[in-house]
Amino acid sequence: MHPRNIYARPPDFVALARLYPPLRPYVFLTHTGPSIDFKNPIAQRHLTEALLHIDFDISLSLPDNRLCPPVIHTGHLRQRLNYVLWIQDIVRATASDVSLIRGVDMCALIPLPATTPLTQVNRGTGASMVYPLLACRLEPTWQFVATDVDRDSLISARENVELNRLSDRVLITETYDFTMCNPPFYSSVEEMTQSAETKEFGPNAICTGAEVEMITPGGEVAFVSRIFMESLHHKARCRWYTSMLGKMISLHEIVSLLRGHQVDNYAITEFVQGQTRRWAIAWSFGTRRLPDACARISSPALQGIMPLRTTLYQSLSDISSSSLLSGILSQVLAGVDGVSVILDSSSSDDHVYLVQASANTWSRSARRRKVAAPLRTDAHTQPTVVMQCRIQCQRGPSPTVTDNHKLHGVYLEYQWIEGKERGTFESFVSHVNRKVASFRSMNC
Repeated sequence: MHPRNIYARPPDFVALARLYPPLRPYVFLTHTGPSIDFKNPIAQRHLTEALLHIDFDISLSLPDNRLCPPVIHTGHLRQRLNYVLWIQDIVRATASDVSLIRGVDMCALIPLPATTPLTQVNRGTGASMVYPLLACRLEPTWQFVATDVDRDSLISARENVELNRLSDRVLITETYDFTMCNPPFYSSVEEMTQSAETKEFGPNAICTGAEVEMITPGGEVAFVSRIFMESLHHKARCRWYTSMLGKMISLHEIVSLLRGHQVDNYAITEFVQGQTRRWAIAWSFGTRRLPDACARISSPALQGIMPLRTTLYQSLSDISSSSLLSGILSQVLAGVDGVSVILDSSSSDDHVYLVQASANTWSRSARRRKVAAPLRTDAHTQPTVVMQCRIQCQRGPSPTVTDNHKLHGVYLEYQWIEGKERGTFESFVSHVNRKVASFRSMNC
C-alpha cells in the first residue's frame, strides 16, 4: 500500500453509517464485528458513496447499469487511491512547475486518424469519474481532461463533475502532464469467468461492471499497446503516459513493446491490497528521469524488465568524513569545463550539489574536439541541457546498490535528473569518480 494511503485499516462501519444515513440499512453485526454484504451491489454502492463523501468531500451519482468502484473488502478504492498517489509522486519528482498540472483519464480508445487532436483521442473516464475526482481533491491546482465512448457514462460523468463543483478544472488543453488508464482486463466473457473461477477463495465482491467496461478485444495488452502506439504520434504533448494492469505477465509484453521502439524512460510499480495485486506502467518521451523509488520495484519475477537505475553509488572508504569528501568534490566539479554547479537549496544537507551540463566536455573524445575546435556558445541562446544530476556526499549504509549488498562508510550518490542519453550521465559519473580518487591520492 502507498504510505500516504489513508485506508490502512478497515473502516468503522457504524461510524460511517452514522455520518452517511443511506448506508445504515446495510450495516449488520457479524462474529467479527459490524460489516456489510459486499456481494450486494446496493450496499457496495452506498459504502463507496460514504467513503468518498466523508474522506474526500466527493458526492457521487451513479447509474445502476454502470461500474461502481468497489471498496474496502476488495481494496479497489484503495487501489485507485494508490494509483493516484503514485502519479502524485511522479509529478512531484519530474514537474518543474507543480502549480498547474494537467492530466487525462483515458480508457477505451477507438481508431481515429493520426491528425485527430489528443483531446479527441483519449476515452474511458467511466460514469463515476473516480480518478479525476480523487486527484482534484488531493491536488487543488490539478486539471483534467476526462472522456468516454459510452454515452450513458458521459452523461453521468458530467453530472458528477457539476455535482462536485469541478467544471472549471475539467478542461481541454493542448498538452498534458500525465494520463491515467484502468483498462478492461479481459479479452472475452470466457476469460473473465475463468479468472473468477481460478481464484483460490473466490471473488470477494460482486462485479457491477458492464461488458464494455470489463472486456476488450485482445485484453489489456492489446488495449495498452494501442495507447502506446497512439502516444508515438503525440509524444511530448504529454509528459507521462500511464496505465494500470491486472496481470503481471502483461508487463513483460508492454515493456517489450516500449523497448522495441527504443523507449527507455519508463517506470513500473505494484499495488498490493489484501489478496488483490495490480501493476502499473508509465512511459515518457521527455528527458526528465524518475528516481528509482518511483520507477522500480524489488519483485524478483520482474527484474529482467525493470528500467535501468537512475541512482549510482561510489564507495570511498579511504575518506574519513562526508565533509572532507564534499570539499574534494567541490574542487573536482569546479575543474569540469562547461558545467554549472550549485548547492541544492531543496535539501537540508550541506553536501548536495546540482550539476547541469550543456555539452559533454569531460570525455576523452570531447577534450580532443576542444583542442581541435574550441566550443563556441552564443550568449543570446539558451543552452540545451544534455545532462542534469544531483550528487550527495553520504556516510553510513547506502539505500541500495544492488539487491544483494549495501555500501558502508563514506560514498557518493549520483541521482540522474535529466538527459536523453544514459551514456552521458554514466561517463560523467566515471569522470568525477576518477578525479576524486586521484585528488585524494595526490594529497595523501
